[in-house]
Amino acid sequence: MHSAMRRGLLALALLAGAAPAVAEPFPAKPITLVVPQGPGSGSDVTARLVANYLGPVLGQTVVVDNRAGGSGIVAHQAVARAAPDGYTLLFTSTAQLLVVPLINPAAKYTMGDFTAVAPILRAPFAVVVANEPGAPKSFNELLQRLRAGPQSYASAGIGTMTHLGSELWMRKAGVSASHIPYKGSGQALTDLMGGQTLFATDSLTAEMTHIRSGKLRALAIADAQRKPSLPDVPTFDEAGLPGVQVAVIGGLFAPKGVPQDVAGRIASAMTKVLAMPEVQQRFAAMESEPLTMPADEFVKLLGKEAAVWAPLVRDLGVKVE
Repeated sequence: MHSAMRRGLLALALLAGAAPAVAEPFPAKPITLVVPQGPGSGSDVTARLVANYLGPVLGQTVVVDNRAGGSGIVAHQAVARAAPDGYTLLFTSTAQLLVVPLINPAAKYTMGDFTAVAPILRAPFAVVVANEPGAPKSFNELLQRLRAGPQSYASAGIGTMTHLGSELWMRKAGVSASHIPYKGSGQALTDLMGGQTLFATDSLTAEMTHIRSGKLRALAIADAQRKPSLPDVPTFDEAGLPGVQVAVIGGLFAPKGVPQDVAGRIASAMTKVLAMPEVQQRFAAMESEPLTMPADEFVKLLGKEAAVWAPLVRDLGVKVE
């Protein structure tokens, strides 16, 4: 064979060998869902519920990886550094995504480091007091008590929605109270029931067991409508403070740069999961609402949330060292 022809054939063979392999359809292996809290937390329970149903819809296992630490910093930074291939996802919500980077210099991430893939839930808040004879019986009574002299309120920690939620409505009402931060809602609500503080603003997910048991009394719902589980409790609008809405908004995020078709595949699978009656029942039992909207609308919603919380954080001068 002519040497030039041989060289040409050899070059073709090398080119054929160098041709890219056809990409395997996503997902071709298990997906890791990183959760910023430990096992048994509200986020963990929700993430495991989602993972159990999302896996079969996608045709792969979704493994929950608890990465607690640093108010969510450990988990967020791990996912931000992960390969943007759709195999590492983050389940997070407003405070850890939007507020923690504003108040903690150790948080080396912003919302811009992630791609919002799919919303999952909205968990509305309510103002609660201990269900004791001396406690306020209405939101108006609570305001009178706050105007009458120094009081304190409990939160799940500095910079959490339970902290900022209380400050938001108090500023609107022109009242104030001393902030007593705890390590989580469990401890905060236990001390509230024990009479250590006057009130708390927390998610119905955290409060409802104690409301049902008669240990806490809900005074106002921080949402547009009353809740079916608490039909007699007025909204903030009805209680005389219009426009106050406080809720945890959570969803799935991927590292920035994830391919659009991969994000779309996960998003459409998540929509199917949230439409399942058994998933909706579980969410209702947790006092959460499934949140379904296109990814671009989800990003707009997060932008609106940032516009509420970022100025409040700046005004309060909240910092965590």
